[in-house]
Amino acid sequence: MTFEMAHLEELFPVLREIFEDNQAELNRLDSAIGDGDHGHTMVRVFRAVDREVRPPFEDLGEGFEAAARVIAERAGGAIGPLLAPLFAEGGRVWVGQSRADTASFAAFLRGGLEAVQAVGLAEVGEKTLVDALHPAVRAVLDEEGGPLLPALRAAYQAADAGVRRTAGMRAGRGRARFVGARSTGHQDPGARSLALILRGFVEVLEGRTANPLPPEEPAQPEPPPGKLINHPDEIVREDNRGLALAYPELVRLTASGILVRARPKEQGKVGLTIGHGGGHTPSMGGFVGPGLLDADVYGPIFTCASGVRIAEAVRLADRGAGVVLLVSNHSGDVLNARLAHHLAEQNGLEVEPVVLGDDIATAPRERLEDRRGLGGLLFALKTGGAAAERGDELEQVAAVLEKTNRRTATLAVSVSAPTHPATGEPLFHLAPGQIEIGTGVHGEVGVYQGPHLPAAEIIYKLLDQLVPDLAGFDSRRVLVFLNGSGGTSLTELHILYQDAHRGLTERGLSVEAGVVDSFFTTGEMGGFSLSLCAVDEELLELWHEPAAGPSFRWPRA
Repeated sequence: MTFEMAHLEELFPVLREIFEDNQAELNRLDSAIGDGDHGHTMVRVFRAVDREVRPPFEDLGEGFEAAARVIAERAGGAIGPLLAPLFAEGGRVWVGQSRADTASFAAFLRGGLEAVQAVGLAEVGEKTLVDALHPAVRAVLDEEGGPLLPALRAAYQAADAGVRRTAGMRAGRGRARFVGARSTGHQDPGARSLALILRGFVEVLEGRTANPLPPEEPAQPEPPPGKLINHPDEIVREDNRGLALAYPELVRLTASGILVRARPKEQGKVGLTIGHGGGHTPSMGGFVGPGLLDADVYGPIFTCASGVRIAEAVRLADRGAGVVLLVSNHSGDVLNARLAHHLAEQNGLEVEPVVLGDDIATAPRERLEDRRGLGGLLFALKTGGAAAERGDELEQVAAVLEKTNRRTATLAVSVSAPTHPATGEPLFHLAPGQIEIGTGVHGEVGVYQGPHLPAAEIIYKLLDQLVPDLAGFDSRRVLVFLNGSGGTSLTELHILYQDAHRGLTERGLSVEAGVVDSFFTTGEMGGFSLSLCAVDEELLELWHEPAAGPSFRWPRA
């Protein structure tokens, strides 16, 4: 038996159905480290593949290459840039081929493993899909001279065993690496998805067929209680449209769904852009405008925009002097930025990616490159935007962003869990009367969990960590940003800020400027983040340059 054109026609519908059947389990696995929507993402992606990749195909390669394009454009997050090269490898290996035997499947999986590792940089044992794919490759190679179906069954069984082994691993890549030892005890959802893809190949060869894809426009679902939305699938698009309608003098929404400045900056100046996940409104869309971003692209809820869409945002931001691509240090953002960088350069654009991370809970200062991106990105965005607006060259703008990031430190606090805006389900569990310090933007576990404390005591706990982290800089002057997580009132934020101001003054630091608002949110999550930036004369001058976006204006008077 070989894998033939008729099997290819059934493969994508079967994969869609497999992920629909396993959506809840994948979401459960993903909830251990963050937002719990991996299953939702996989269903969305393979529904798109099933809908858009339609036979007849000239050969097997054409079908796999078409699937790779849809995955690259639609998946986003961390999984899209990894699965797209895997399927693209099928497009390369099977170009001109109408059937595949065991040897060619071995070539496909071996090349796919190399492509995945080239993008994600993961090795075996780091709790990623590589821990399922690597043993699957070995299993097929062991059966290379035999019939295909037993070889693929062996590959699936080896991948399944690899998935189970990930439960005992400490994450070395991806979002889960930020939680250290607390990443153990559960299987990796990406590895489980890889095993399910292999199972799809097996079941198609065994004769499985799928039910037809439901109509593209299903019946209008009821909004979750307490959520003022129209349709779960339209949340991000309608959010962006509303922003553009409310602030037409600053921002407009392109036909492709990218936010850009209403009036582009002058030709010959460096552009700034970023791609990220939806659900954090106002997020970066609130920072499109003079002295700030030139373009911004949202992905689905809590899932980074795809590299294809970020590359389009780079194109729209370009004014002939190159573009700085801001990258918040999260696995999905980084992987999609790499793809965007590659695509933009292929199109002749000069791009300088700058990875920004400021969360001191995730890595010590000597491993600054491992820190997760949090609210402190505001400082780098503001100073880098000012440098670009005044006409600095590409390398100089990137250097300002990097310098600001080095001098920034952030810690976040969660006091109550939000619900997913589409499902109404809690993103994580936090017992009443408990707080967690060091959390991520999706409520990822932090470094301290304990009883609720008065505002001043919480702030002083943060300052006891943040101030020493910045002690290596000669400046005693700081910028302060107190960011609400979405469900914390301005009253509470102002109380927290006055405690932070007092605590910094007591420690001999001068607060040069302060910002208090809810810019980077997670639904109605209760909590906040506190960011400090140790400024010198250069950065202070750039901070005070004028800027205007829908959510941020400087100077404010």
